Amino acid sequence: MDHLALLDCMRLAPALRRLPLGELDRLVSRGRVRRFTPGSCLMEEGKAADGLFLLLSGQVVVRKQLEGGEERVIAVRRDGDWMGEMALIDDGPRSASAFAETAVGALWLPRDAFMEAVTRHSEAVLDLLRMVITRLREADSHLIDALQQKTKVLVASNRRLTRENRRLQGELDERHGFDAFVGSSSTARRLRAAARRAAESEVPVLIRGETGTGKELVARAIHTASQRAAGRFVPVNCAIFTEPLLESALFGHARGAFTGASSAKCGLVEAADGGTLFLDEIADMPAALQGALLRFLELGEFRRLGETEVRHSRARVIAATHHDLDSAVRSGSFRRDLFYRLDVLSIVIPPLREREGDIPELVRHVATRVAERLGVEPLRFDPAAVVRLCAYDFPGNVRELENEIERLYALLGPGALVLSDALSPKMLQGSLPRSGHYADAVRHFKSQLVAKALEEAGGNRAHAAERLGVHRSNLVRMIRELGIRESGEGARASLAGER
Repeated sequence: MDHLALLDCMRLAPALRRLPLGELDRLVSRGRVRRFTPGSCLMEEGKAADGLFLLLSGQVVVRKQLEGGEERVIAVRRDGDWMGEMALIDDGPRSASAFAETAVGALWLPRDAFMEAVTRHSEAVLDLLRMVITRLREADSHLIDALQQKTKVLVASNRRLTRENRRLQGELDERHGFDAFVGSSSTARRLRAAARRAAESEVPVLIRGETGTGKELVARAIHTASQRAAGRFVPVNCAIFTEPLLESALFGHARGAFTGASSAKCGLVEAADGGTLFLDEIADMPAALQGALLRFLELGEFRRLGETEVRHSRARVIAATHHDLDSAVRSGSFRRDLFYRLDVLSIVIPPLREREGDIPELVRHVATRVAERLGVEPLRFDPAAVVRLCAYDFPGNVRELENEIERLYALLGPGALVLSDALSPKMLQGSLPRSGHYADAVRHFKSQLVAKALEEAGGNRAHAAERLGVHRSNLVRMIRELGIRESGEGARASLAGER
């Protein structure tokens, strides 16, 4: 393009149309024409802004990098338009990139020469200000639109994440929350209430109960419902380690602290920082470590094995045992001061034989959980089989019940009906009412359920019917047929022939 053609283009360009011909001529002589192939970069974001372009032919797109790496088209420029006009505001780095969409011809003008020519003429200055303001609004409009679209995407993603979080939280509460301790008996309700109180505090908790009663289940529920739920729940069984290994497991060790310690390692106390450390079978902790644990409970301080440096952790301690700790304190095998420090909040989990009324509900719950884990249909239990289970003492408590149900899945297959004769022989030795015939067993089971529902509902038949999932008229009929005597405080079964 010759000099005269360039002058004609300049005379039509915004911010220059009011300049004298001589000023335009001097400006053209200081510029240079450049050619770009499709896809070429005219301006790169972040690079020096030392000049601007007047497009002579072709089309250019202006793109800006948004947060997160997304690129957004904020403008399209065609022949007769300016590119890089933000260089007129200051000489900072480019705020956007420009790419040729087609073959492009452009006149590059030095920033200083352009400003020198324009600022000598007030009308041109006003035109320049109008152009820059328009371009700023245009860029802001595109950026606002991009941010709005991004916000919509983020809002939609947030809603999906919220729904997923609620679903996962529901599963977590079901598996590790208070409702994981299944049972509607007054004993089970009292236990859940005690665990909730423990979750609201930060003091140590001592859980007592026979093997298999669910001590770790209660400890996890306390952690899940506490303010430490975002931290780790770190369980350790004190009975399975020798003294040196338990010290290393709890407090960590330095490199070379013992044979095989090739590197330093943090312990479970550090791993549980900000969370909960669950010390199962605390009565089996060696006496030498009890003092170190006491110091940690009192001051939050500990030392790694083989180190002199004092470290700190904010882990909360929940301890559990099936032993009689009072007797262990009297015999001297367990430190009295440690016992008092642990026994700030005490929770006693009753054995399953003292929760006979919860067994039918536990059977359904465990059968459902095993089926979900295996991805199969749950087992169905004949009422007489449930009566047999209720009559069994369960020395292994809930763990023994879970093992029995898993055995039944392996023996009978998914969805099978469990009859009494499929139960383990030891569970068939429990006494049955009267002769143990099927009809008597079912009658006994029904009357126990109805009597228990009436007792828990305080004698209110409507509430008892709701608990049983039956209509009130059906409950009244069952009360009459089963010979259940009611009182203001509850009900008791009185089967014909029973003493």
